[in-house]
Amino acid sequence: TRLAPRCFLNTMGLALWPLLLARCAWGVCQSPNDFGRQSVGISAQMKSDQRGKVTVEVLCGEDAAAAASRAATQKKTASTSGEAVLNCARSLQEQLDKEAETGAIGYLPPQMLGQNTPQERYRLLKTGGQYSRRAAEHGRKEEYPEAIADLLRALLRANVDETARDKLMRTMVDFLRKAEKRRSKMAEDGDLSELFEALEMEDDGKENTDIDRAALKRTYREMSIKYHPDKNPESAELFGRIRDAYEILSDPVKMLLYDTGGMELVKKYEKDGDGEIDRVDNFEVNHEISLEEAYKGGEKDITVNRRVVCRSCRLRPDLPRCRKCQPCPGERHQRQVWMDQWHYRIEEFEVPSDERCTWDRQKLKLQIERGTMFGDRAHFPSMGSQLPKHIPGDALVTIKVRKNSRFKRLGDDLMADLRVSLSEALLGFKRELVHLDGHIVTFGMDRGDVLKPGAALEIEGEGMPHKEDPSSAGKLVIRFHIDFPQSIPPGAGDDLEAALSKLPGQSKGSQRKQNSEL
Repeated sequence: TRLAPRCFLNTMGLALWPLLLARCAWGVCQSPNDFGRQSVGISAQMKSDQRGKVTVEVLCGEDAAAAASRAATQKKTASTSGEAVLNCARSLQEQLDKEAETGAIGYLPPQMLGQNTPQERYRLLKTGGQYSRRAAEHGRKEEYPEAIADLLRALLRANVDETARDKLMRTMVDFLRKAEKRRSKMAEDGDLSELFEALEMEDDGKENTDIDRAALKRTYREMSIKYHPDKNPESAELFGRIRDAYEILSDPVKMLLYDTGGMELVKKYEKDGDGEIDRVDNFEVNHEISLEEAYKGGEKDITVNRRVVCRSCRLRPDLPRCRKCQPCPGERHQRQVWMDQWHYRIEEFEVPSDERCTWDRQKLKLQIERGTMFGDRAHFPSMGSQLPKHIPGDALVTIKVRKNSRFKRLGDDLMADLRVSLSEALLGFKRELVHLDGHIVTFGMDRGDVLKPGAALEIEGEGMPHKEDPSSAGKLVIRFHIDFPQSIPPGAGDDLEAALSKLPGQSKGSQRKQNSEL
């Protein structure tokens, strides 16, 4: 039998695929992003507790045990029936065994689990006892999907005696129930999947920062029309759930509070605002703009780095967006520590958080008003860092205006230096100056007027726009600097003396008269 072509991972590929060492055919598990997301084309049925028979697919990087365990511990496909989970795993294993022989798909499960991580371990072990001991270790850490997967691997071995099978099954059922109990307890702090289900949407987005609000609004509009009590009186309760779900999901603050604290925290926020709920400190950052941007105004995209709470990762850590998440900072508390019968001290300690956080590069649209001043602040409500059960802080962007090589700013006025020759100072000139937005400012001195050293010209309306009234502007002040010649050639001195003597008060006789009067 000719095997299907299989791709293999080189050294660079291993670095990119820290969790996956699987051979794959063209089109199957080729990208690191396929891990835990892309189906390999092998599936089986499993009886779930809530939805009857559901389809379980093997995803890239999984074996039969991992796929069945994942499905059994997820909300939509959860099952506490050990036989149902084992039957599903056995059906998937049979298909994987056939695939190993034929290579029709080109997929083999990885030999190592948690490759290049502290949890790296062999997928296959030699004895059922080794599987059982490793499962017990996972169970102590409340890593129930991993524990159940190891028990399934032990049960899928050939020739398992009845006594060992019964013991493994009892342990697995116990872990399945503990997993369901833990999921239910954690859902008390809010389960966003219930809100998405009310709107018949799936929250499988890749990013933690936001959801598709356009799709959310469109779906809500369609469902509110369909189930409005005026048309369907029997749908009043469903309409209420749809409305409540939309109100929470359309508000980033309410969505965060619901996800980490449940409906009770949302109601407290709606009633008292941030009166009783802790608020994260505001996030402050500086952003530099040019004087041209301050003059013209406009909109500019900027990026800030902030901590966000991973959406739903407490309940659904298998989501692709949850891979990079780390535990959120815990809550700080104080307690009394007695040193002896009469003395104690106050000690701070941290309660670990069940939530997961990550760092996100958030894009913000910075509105630059015409006439923006150095030190002005832009305010972005609730766009600062996040913490579980806290109102997000605000992002405050302080604007710094860079110095300009041609113009100096003095409040709402602009100043520019201009050098003119002695001839221009005496005989007049015309000049053009390119302003900050590119328009031309024309000015000069008429012939007959003399430009004195240190003189300046004020042009009204050509300074910086007034921030409160951008249609008006300050002054443009032109400071003149006269370039006097370093020396006068011998042949030009007489001509220059003759020309200057014709000017009032410039002849030698008039100068002697003025000196005698002094």
